[in-house]
Amino acid sequence: MTDQQLPEEEQVRLLLMAAAEPEGRATTVPGTAFTARARRGLLRRRLAVATAVAAIVAAAVMIPTVLGGLFGDDEPAPTASADCLRTAAQKIRDRQEQGYRPVYGTLRAGRISVDDGVTRSSGFRFDVDGALADGAGVPSSGRVTVWYPTAEVQLPGPGRYVLLLDPAERPAKEGGDLFHFAPEQALPLGDDGRVTLECADGGKGAVERERLRAAVTEP
Repeated sequence: MTDQQLPEEEQVRLLLMAAAEPEGRATTVPGTAFTARARRGLLRRRLAVATAVAAIVAAAVMIPTVLGGLFGDDEPAPTASADCLRTAAQKIRDRQEQGYRPVYGTLRAGRISVDDGVTRSSGFRFDVDGALADGAGVPSSGRVTVWYPTAEVQLPGPGRYVLLLDPAERPAKEGGDLFHFAPEQALPLGDDGRVTLECADGGKGAVERERLRAAVTEP
């Protein structure tokens, strides 16, 4: 029986035995058919490994995406409870007593350097669309420059917000008014007109902007 007629397992066994023999003894050389089959088997194994790796990578990418869709920050906040709304309104009124005015609008992308001649920091442009309450020194419409001179990390990202603004004591060094904002009161404003509030229990709740206005201005 030739090498080509031997079962593949037997040929592999013979090859292993031959490799273990001392030098100088005759060895069995595999036939061309066996070599071809071995090459095809190696190719199949490489393709299987590549396919498995691709599937693992795809799953690793897909799982965070699916989880993000299920539990992501973009999920709408539930309706705020009466206690949550009352607490948020009181926080805004407390800031109003310090000179802040609650306004809403769009925070533009991009940071700008701010210098009032004493302090240098970064700020942002805010397009004011309206106000939730009266207040002196803060416009109810138009673009303003807002900054927080001690902690740039507290500057919110681009988007729509309710902000509490307060006129700065000094204008920008290059001219133009500057406004401070209360960083704990940067409340996201959705396209549906709902404002997301931070509740006392650490959760979040959303209310219509006009409902928040009524809660802030009620006697």
